[in-house]
Amino acid sequence: MIKIENLKKTYNSTIGECKALKGVDLEINNGEFLAVMGKSGAGKSTLLHIIGCIDKFDSGSVIVDGLELSKLNDKKMAVFRNKTIGIVLQDFALIPEYTIYENVSIPLLFSKSVKGKIKRKEAVENALKEVGMYELRRKKIAALSGGQKQRVAIARAIVNDPAYILADEPTGALDKETSGQIMSLFSELNAKGKTVIIITHDVEIASVCKRIITIEDGRIIKDDKR
Repeated sequence: MIKIENLKKTYNSTIGECKALKGVDLEINNGEFLAVMGKSGAGKSTLLHIIGCIDKFDSGSVIVDGLELSKLNDKKMAVFRNKTIGIVLQDFALIPEYTIYENVSIPLLFSKSVKGKIKRKEAVENALKEVGMYELRRKKIAALSGGQKQRVAIARAIVNDPAYILADEPTGALDKETSGQIMSLFSELNAKGKTVIIITHDVEIASVCKRIITIEDGRIIKDDKR
């Protein structure tokens, strides 16, 4: 599970100090399908980046899968993220000149659990089949639609069979129909036992999830379990 206590995070810039998180307490059980909602600047992406081992925090406690993140150095954090957490971003973060297959295989280059060409090939193919992109695996990213790119990004996120899938505005660049398809895919992954956390400002997208957390000005103001 994920257990967060009194989490605080402040950013400092040339224009001043920004308190992104002001004492967040949150527990997320294994297998949950959770949406985190809030306006721009509310702190929702900061929360996801901390859970996903992308960003560090100032104080408090964040325990993911039994590990206290503040006790991990950069190297151990990278290994933990690669093994345990799959991350999906709004802008896909794919390499345009690479093929679908090549993009999805990238996390396996750093994996200690999936070794050998045969096992890596099998892992990539299984991930692509799960998101319906196997037949297009030799196609380059630059030739894909937005929905196809997001499916590839999800395949890359699940190729290491992570326990947690974190998605930051995964439908923000997609039309309504494609957004529905992507959310259905997240629902299917959740039904298979993955803990899925979706960052969104879209009420319709959040309604697909089974629990909705609302963040405002760095604090959780609502927790709606459905």
